[in-house]
Amino acid sequence: MLPPLLTAVGVNDQTERPHFVFQDGKYYLFTISHTFTYADGVTGPDGVYGFVADSLFGPYVPLNGSGLVLGNPSSQPFQTYSHCVMPNGLVTSFIDSVPTDDTGTQIRIGGTEAPTVGIKIKGQQTFVVAEYDYGYIPPMLDVTLK
Repeated sequence: MLPPLLTAVGVNDQTERPHFVFQDGKYYLFTISHTFTYADGVTGPDGVYGFVADSLFGPYVPLNGSGLVLGNPSSQPFQTYSHCVMPNGLVTSFIDSVPTDDTGTQIRIGGTEAPTVGIKIKGQQTFVVAEYDYGYIPPMLDVTLK
């Protein structure tokens, strides 16, 4: 059995939905995580985290220094969930919980696609470059499946 490509021992006990984007000869590994899965004394938002390496087996370096690519705002910590970074730089997710009062103690389940976000990946950095409509996923003409 091969060793894991990435671990978060002592930092986070859950990373979900790992997926790759291959760009410019680099391996970009993305995963999602939650605020409540961080180790004691470590904090971070629900969101999508990314890491980059020159080969499949690493070593992987956190994107943007911390790994965070897109995170939920502290005012709505469960705003979106289940991010997926596509090869064309679009990031989809779905709306998780929507507060129904000013205190945030009453919520309803969103259960629909969130606005799609466009990011640019450049080396070890990512940049938000666009926001699109809810669930926007155009045809990916530049992606060939074999």
